[in-house]
Amino acid sequence: MLLFRKLFKICAAFVFLPAALLLSLYSLEQQGFFSIESIDIKVQAKASQKNYISPRVARLQKKLEVYKGISLWKAPLSQISKNLRQESWIKNFQLSRSWPSGLELVVIPDEVAFLVLAEGAQSMKSAAALYPVTMSGKVLEKIPFQEAPNSIVSHNTSILKNNEVREGAVQLVKALPAAGLVSSAQIAELGYDSKEGYWLKLLQSETKVNLGEEQFEIKSARVSQVMEYLDSRNLKARVIDANLSKKVLVRLQQSP
Repeated sequence: MLLFRKLFKICAAFVFLPAALLLSLYSLEQQGFFSIESIDIKVQAKASQKNYISPRVARLQKKLEVYKGISLWKAPLSQISKNLRQESWIKNFQLSRSWPSGLELVVIPDEVAFLVLAEGAQSMKSAAALYPVTMSGKVLEKIPFQEAPNSIVSHNTSILKNNEVREGAVQLVKALPAAGLVSSAQIAELGYDSKEGYWLKLLQSETKVNLGEEQFEIKSARVSQVMEYLDSRNLKARVIDANLSKKVLVRLQQSP
C-alpha cells in the first residue's frame, strides 16, 4: 500500500501536474492572455546618429504593429527576422519573446560614416539631398536634411559610384582619432582627388588636410600633433599636407 502511494505521487508529479499546467496554459491562450500587446525596440547607437535613427525606428515600429494581437506562442519570429534583415540601415539585431505578451527587439544600426550631397542638389537643405554611406560601405537611400546625423559631408559623388574610392573613404573615417582636433566630430568635409587622394576640411578653421590614399591612422596622428602645436601658439593653417614620407607640410593662413 505504501509503495502504491509513492507510485501515485510520482505519477502525479510527472503526469498530472504537467497536464494541469498545459490545460491552464491552453485556457489562458484561448482567453487571449498571450496575445502580443507590446513591441519594445531598443537601439544601440551613438547620440550623434539620433536624427537619422529616430524616424527609422518609428517606421519600423509601425511595420511591426501588424503582429499585435497574434499569440506570442505563434509569433512568426523567423518571418520577422527575415523582414528585419531587409532593413538596410540595420547592421545586427536580436529578437526575442517577452512573456506573457510582448516582443523585444534590440537593434544595432549600421553607423553612418559620412554623407554625400546628391548630384544636382542645390544645398544640404534640399529635399532628399543626402546619401548616407555606412561604416560597412553601403550607400543607403537619400534622406532629407532633417534626418541627417551629425556627420562628415562629401560633395564628391564619385564616392557613390566607385566602390574602391568609397571603401577608402570609409577606412579614412575609421582611422580618425576618437577625440581631439582631428576627430570625426571636428571634420566638416571629405573629398577625393584622383591625383592627390583623400582630403579633409576641418570644421572650425576650414583647414584643408591632405592624407593621400594609405596609412590614414599614422597620418591623422601626425596631423593631430601638428594641430595641437599650432593651437598652442595661436597659429592657423591654410593647408596641412600629410601625404609625404615621414613629415607634414604646413601652409599657414596669412594674417589680415
